[in-house]
Amino acid sequence: MDLHLAVPYALVGVGSVLLLFAPFSRKYRHAPRWIRSGLLIASALGFAWSGLGFYLLSHQVGTHTDLGWTRFWFLHCTYLTVGGMGLGILITLVISPEFYRRHDRGANV
Repeated sequence: MDLHLAVPYALVGVGSVLLLFAPFSRKYRHAPRWIRSGLLIASALGFAWSGLGFYLLSHQVGTHTDLGWTRFWFLHCTYLTVGGMGLGILITLVISPEFYRRHDRGANV
């Protein structure tokens, strides 16, 4: 396993841990439910992307894989789909103005 290829998977795994606890932090504790849910779902998708990436990387032999072609292509397409879904959720959260608003407990918006 190439160490320089494993760095992005490790970074996303650590970032997923941070996203897992973000909805319970002081800043987002009173945020709308869809923002907290989005953070939790993005965390789960980040874990899945990282795990699938490590699994595919552990079965890489040189430039080829030791998995069967049908299993490899299924896992690789799932890996790409999960990564795209997680990235889409994070982009949706970041471009939303509600994500940056201060969420007060007594504020009626």
